[in-house]
Amino acid sequence: MKRLLTAALATVVGLAMATSAFATDTRINSLSGGEKAFTVHDSANIYVLPQYMVNYKNSVDVDATNGATYGTMNIRYALSDDSVLLLFGKSSPWESVVSTKSLGGANPATAAGFTPGSADPTNHQFGIGFGMKASESMRVGATLSFGASRNDGDGTNQNNNKFFDLNTGLGLDLNETNSLDFGLNLRFGTFSDVKGTQGDMFIPDGIFGLGLLAKGEFQVHQIAKVVPYFAFDYDTRGVAHAFRQDTTGAETQRGKLNTTTVSLGADLAITPVEGVLVQPGLGLSYVGTVLDGNSAAGAQALTIEDSSALVPFYGFAAEAKAFDWMTLRLGARQTIVKTSFANTMTPPATNESHTSGVLNTVCVGAGFQLMGWNLDLNVNPAFINNGIDAVSGTPTAGFATDFALSYDW
Repeated sequence: MKRLLTAALATVVGLAMATSAFATDTRINSLSGGEKAFTVHDSANIYVLPQYMVNYKNSVDVDATNGATYGTMNIRYALSDDSVLLLFGKSSPWESVVSTKSLGGANPATAAGFTPGSADPTNHQFGIGFGMKASESMRVGATLSFGASRNDGDGTNQNNNKFFDLNTGLGLDLNETNSLDFGLNLRFGTFSDVKGTQGDMFIPDGIFGLGLLAKGEFQVHQIAKVVPYFAFDYDTRGVAHAFRQDTTGAETQRGKLNTTTVSLGADLAITPVEGVLVQPGLGLSYVGTVLDGNSAAGAQALTIEDSSALVPFYGFAAEAKAFDWMTLRLGARQTIVKTSFANTMTPPATNESHTSGVLNTVCVGAGFQLMGWNLDLNVNPAFINNGIDAVSGTPTAGFATDFALSYDW
């Protein structure tokens, strides 16, 4: 269920901003995640909307959203009052071909007729970015990064993945309160070779990704804004036989997975008093995966699986500045996942099944600010249930699931 939800919301990843602190994944996770990544007022993911970089200068942050020892690191330096340079390293959401699965749990490798070994789940991404105010009402930005993963040496010939990730963005400030922002993402590269059971090799074939994002902020009341958004993402990747021991001249075995994700929704950002934000919202996501392949030499490539998930969701985020040095956060959402699976290679021509489920999420967190330092915590939900070990007698492994530390100068 969580895997389906993650796939359906893959284009809505992100960030946020706490008071004067730079936006962090940890903060947005404590506000329930998902679309809050770019709908929380005055915040955006610089890897999706790089034109927001111009708002965050002369700061450094470490955001440990993948364990205490690995996450992201950003260094932003003001070249002028209207431009900023970014250097960053991060854990990429991209996975190798053999790790990328359809909604039904298959991947291009299995569609091509073999079962790969384990693959390195971590791609290490390094890049540079630039953002500036092109005019009083226009912001522009771009990031370019290179990623790779290590060789596990586990018999799969898991060679280093190599890929490039380009993001460009344009922001239009219509007036002091209303704005439009657009983002474009292009991903391409060469992913892992995989060794088959007979010593033959499967190589990457057709690796490409395209993402589009549009977001608006419109004042509808003295204390309220409507924040609509639309996100689209298309990803295609596959494998092909690079060498065969037979000499029949048969058609190469291939496997290809195409994934399309669309998200549409809106938030209502309410600031009843200074330092308090309440942001309810609702939306709808769709993800579709089509898996093609031929597992037998000389066979025609067919659609093995054609699956989709429809994901309506609603929820809210709230945060309040309790003191000058502390902000409290709460997020909740309910997501309904409706999936449809079809296997077109097994008689009858369409063998379809449907499943559905409901996922409830409640998150809490806090932010601390002192002398230019900012600390964000996303509290482990198990800690809320278990309580303090000394009182309840039920220990919890780790107080916070994510944390981020930043410094502004």
